[in-house]
Amino acid sequence: MAIKLFVGASSNGEDDESMAVLEYSVRKNTKQDVDITWMRASHDSDSLWGGWDMTTWATPFSGFRWAIPAACGYEGQAIYCDSDFIFFSDLEELWNQPFEDGKVVMAKGGEDSWRYCCAKWNCQAAREYVLPLERMKRIPESHQRMMGFFSQNRQIVQPFEGFWNCVDGEDLGPDQIDALHYSDMGTQFHLKYAIPRLEAMGRKHWFDGQIREHWRKDLQAVFDQYLSDAIAAGFTLDKYIPGDNAAFGDYNKQSQANYGNAHKWSK
Repeated sequence: MAIKLFVGASSNGEDDESMAVLEYSVRKNTKQDVDITWMRASHDSDSLWGGWDMTTWATPFSGFRWAIPAACGYEGQAIYCDSDFIFFSDLEELWNQPFEDGKVVMAKGGEDSWRYCCAKWNCQAAREYVLPLERMKRIPESHQRMMGFFSQNRQIVQPFEGFWNCVDGEDLGPDQIDALHYSDMGTQFHLKYAIPRLEAMGRKHWFDGQIREHWRKDLQAVFDQYLSDAIAAGFTLDKYIPGDNAAFGDYNKQSQANYGNAHKWSK
């Protein structure tokens, strides 16, 4: 059975470099088959990713993670991550970690601090706790409400083993990291490629805040090498660029014009 991986991604081709690196890194390092679902906002009302009110979201995919149990028919398990990830370990190591009795989701953290930008869902157990899908789509604050609910009910949250959501390096080297999350939106590694590519097309990136260099130049170099290797291996950008009819257009989401270090954990 394939590992189910759901990835929050932009809908207009803004983050194609990051998507190529993510998929390449997963398939390079994971022996088992991986079924990747790119969760992209859609205008198709029949789509699971269509009809969402994203007016309070920081990204064009912030709230989609809570729909994963529904996407799986509330059966089995599934892994979620944002598109700004590089995997250095076999994803099967996370997939095979067993859920303890009564646990709904695995994530990074403990006590009052949890991060769900990489998580593993117990889809059947989640049915009792996540909002119904159609209701969740219509509530602007559903993402924040779900974040708050799981933070307040940490008895149903289980920390996973390993560094599967290593945020911006955390003073670790690539050989110590299972999955790198280059999370700070203003310093994301792929922006130095995406911004000029989009400008040449007369388009803009969904992140409208200030762009800065990432402070971990060694990890930027890792991303650069992975992108080069990904393209050479056939994970070219045209694989991720939606057709003209599939592009979403302008997102009705929260502006990040005032985004800075104080807001770096807000995704």
